[in-house]
This record gives sequence, structure tokens and C-alpha cells, in this order.
Amino acid sequence: MAQCAFCSAAFETGPGDLLLVCPYCGTAQTVEGAKFKDHYMIRVHFDQTEAQTTLLDWCSKQLGAPGDLSAKAHFVGYEQIWYPFWISRVDADSSYNGMGKDANFYDEWPQRRGAYKRIDFFWKPESGRFERRHEIKTTAVEGIDVDIQNHPIPTRAKEYFSHSHAEEFGGKVLHSQISEDQARTMARTRAEELQTALIMTEVDKIESRTDKIDVGETFLIHVPVWELEYRYGNSKYKASVAASTGYVIESKYPRSMAFRAAGIGFGLILLLGGIGLIALALDLLGIGALLPYGGLLSGGLLTILGMALLYKGVSRKEAKENL
Repeated sequence: MAQCAFCSAAFETGPGDLLLVCPYCGTAQTVEGAKFKDHYMIRVHFDQTEAQTTLLDWCSKQLGAPGDLSAKAHFVGYEQIWYPFWISRVDADSSYNGMGKDANFYDEWPQRRGAYKRIDFFWKPESGRFERRHEIKTTAVEGIDVDIQNHPIPTRAKEYFSHSHAEEFGGKVLHSQISEDQARTMARTRAEELQTALIMTEVDKIESRTDKIDVGETFLIHVPVWELEYRYGNSKYKASVAASTGYVIESKYPRSMAFRAAGIGFGLILLLGGIGLIALALDLLGIGALLPYGGLLSGGLLTILGMALLYKGVSRKEAKENL
């Protein structure tokens, strides 16, 4: 339990929470009671009903989804979760010296332009500079689904956090388990990694480098997501929908019997065709090897594809689609 330093209300916290948001007055504060001002949110533009309608409309258009999904799906659970993220604007300036690979080409084949009989590779020194501004997003709590972590945040639409707005939709606001200083340190490390990736597009080995990393504006932003659960037939399916944009971040949905039957049928055809080509290539039928190399390759590919379609057809596991 914690006590708000501004309204004196008591509220629950987790053992790893470092930046708290009072559920009564909405004030963001450290565990020591210091107020944190740079606290923003993305406003809700899709209520529960709109999110559910958007989800079913989207799922109905996915490959293999039952035609009666929208009519027969029944929602059994919903919750609006406000996930916290730290956003840091980082200016990075990296100068480097390294070695890159180059090649000399000799004796071009007269029958084929661009093909050479001999190629000699060698190292040559490279140097350069990359100057970039990065917007680094750091997840502020553990256990967030990876699809939600990777979903882009429209930070240009941010506004100061309003507890009454979150409360209007019964939203659950999660506390941050990362302090501002920790977020800034992690942003610096991530910016260095991004700069390294840029440098490695130009060289194969870095001999030396100089980095100037300036972590500037850093703020906490809460993003609302509808966590939905619906029943279709005898199974339940979960989904996450962005409450600000209506985007389906991720969703699981059933596949129709017709889709499963088609998968099994085509899978069997491809599997038998692949086995037949392999048998011909290996002369298992005693009529002489036909297309020994091409037959093995084509037969192997058809066999793998056929087995994949068979698995999709017979599997009872629900499909998952990411936006």
C-alpha cells in the first residue's frame, strides 16, 4: 500500500512500482512523494462498444474466419488497461573508422555479362559520421504482450494525463516499474545500439568510434488498450484493441470447417505430388530416374508445403493475426 502525497488517499501498489499514479487524484509521484510533471496520455476515441464492433469486423475479414463470426460471437470479458511507456528524445552523433570489404573482378565470362571467373576480396579502410535524432520507447512494466510493446505510439497526439478521463471508461492505470533516470539510461544504451546498426551498414569491422549521445526530453505516457475476450462456439478468444485509434493490435480468432477441409484436401494433393516426384527422381518405381535433381528439389518443397497445409487443417489451435 502507498499513500498519496497530495490527497492522502491510500492505494495499492506492486513491489516493483517506482512511479505511482494516484487512482483518486491522478497525480504522478515517486515512491518518496515527489511530484512528476511530465506525465501524458493518449486520449480514448473508441469506447467499449466501438472497440468490440471494430474487432469483430476485422476478424471476420481474416483468412479462414467463419462467415457467422460477427453474428454468433459473444463478448464475455473486457477491460481497459492504461499501459505506461517512457519516451526519450535522443540526439546522437557518431564518427567512426573501420574496415569494409571490397572486391576485384577478373576474367568476365563472354557468354554471360556480369559473371567472372575469379573474384579477389580485400579489406579497405572506411570512415564516416551519422547524426540522428531518435525517439526511444521504453516499456515501463514487465509482462506486457510483445505486440503491445511494439505497437507505435502517436506521441504528437499526447496531452497531459487526466485521471477523470481514464476513470470515465473504468480504465486501470498501471504504475511504472522504471524510474526516469533508469529510462534515460536505457534510452542512451538503445540509441548507441541504433547508431551501431547504422555504422555496420557501411563497414564490416569497427576500428574506433566517437559517440556524442544527448538524452533530452523524457516523459511518461499512458496508452489505453481494450483487452477483450469473446466466445464463439465452445471456445474463448482474446484480443487487444488500441482505444485511441481502434487498431486491432493482436487477436485470436477461430477458423471455419470449410477452411480446415480445404487445407486438408490441398495438403494431401501436394503431399502425394511431392512424394511422387521424389519417387521418380530416386527411381523407386523402376522406370528410370526422371529429373534426379529437379525432382528431388520440387518434390521436397511440395512435401513440406503439403504437410504445412495438413497441419493448418487438422490443428484445433485458433489463429493469431497481428496488425
